Amino acid sequence: MFELIIADVEGVIAPAGGSEYAWNLDHFVRLREQIARLGVPCVLCTGRPVPYAEALFQALEMLHPLPSGVRRRLRAASGGRPFRGWPSIVENGACFYDPLTKLAVPHPALTPPIREAFSEVRRRILEPLACRTGAQIEAGKDYSVAIAPPFQGDDGVRVSPAAFRSVVEEALGDSAQLLEVANSQSAVDLTPKGVSKASALRVLLDWSGLDPAAVLGVGDTLADEAWLAAVGFSAAPSNGDPALTGIHYRASQPETLGLCEILEHVAALDGM
Repeated sequence: MFELIIADVEGVIAPAGGSEYAWNLDHFVRLREQIARLGVPCVLCTGRPVPYAEALFQALEMLHPLPSGVRRRLRAASGGRPFRGWPSIVENGACFYDPLTKLAVPHPALTPPIREAFSEVRRRILEPLACRTGAQIEAGKDYSVAIAPPFQGDDGVRVSPAAFRSVVEEALGDSAQLLEVANSQSAVDLTPKGVSKASALRVLLDWSGLDPAAVLGVGDTLADEAWLAAVGFSAAPSNGDPALTGIHYRASQPETLGLCEILEHVAALDGM
């Protein structure tokens, strides 16, 4: 029934909130086994950078070689890039990453002038904002920016990303027109205009020739709504935002166990 599974990370594969929360390795073992039983390639659609994604690929054995026909289509459509594995969408759509070749390919909208303009916004506005407020620009991202909000008081609790997003947008001023600004449960995420999880998914479907009806997508926040609308079957764990619309299946369990439940559900649908 499905030829590809695409899953968000925070709030789906792992706890929402990022690296401040430990992975439950028992749950990861169950998920790894469920992915193996299903036998369908599983990739990421995440704001996380390549190094974080690589750890998940290895932990969950998400290392899926491309069928030869898809490999040829990807090579031709991407300008000769030698993909060998199913690429994941990382950095909120700014990059495609193939763990089998270590190949990182920027979103086709990221032309050299666009990348230079984005770097200038980072140098001129975002880095001074982080210094001024105590926020942190997350390390490891080559094509996008994620800003973790500052801590409030001495209790180790950060300002919510939703609240800090307005601070970022005010600092950007007219430059906000050049950017896509969103927030996860751990950071405010910025990419150049036209670069998003949804646009990257459309590129992946176009490059691979994959029918959207053959894709299962799993997300949990309103930031996932646009890309989930582009797949044939969408699902969310129980912790998914109640306002997330168009979901075909909502699991009874949260996060990792919810994803396991979703995979069990689609296996039953497919008679596997």
